[in-house]
Amino acid sequence: MIRSLFVLFCAAIVYYALKTVFSSAVKSYHEEGRQSDRRMGEEMVQDPECRTYIPKTRAVTRRVGGKPCSFCSEACAQRYEEKKRI
Repeated sequence: MIRSLFVLFCAAIVYYALKTVFSSAVKSYHEEGRQSDRRMGEEMVQDPECRTYIPKTRAVTRRVGGKPCSFCSEACAQRYEEKKRI
């Protein structure tokens, strides 16, 4: 009788431990999915110098010739500005 209660008690502990582990794993999986959906929905802009597309939030923005331009890096922005000066 005592063995049966002990086995039942151990089984309950294992059950609740596994339930906790799996529920936290499922929660983090769903949170990660929501973050990637936000990244996928981000507006992309094209760098006029090297023609690569980058997320607008990561772009280096400069005013060239009175209009805003988005660049992938400071180096591309400088090269483009030098070309426009010539």
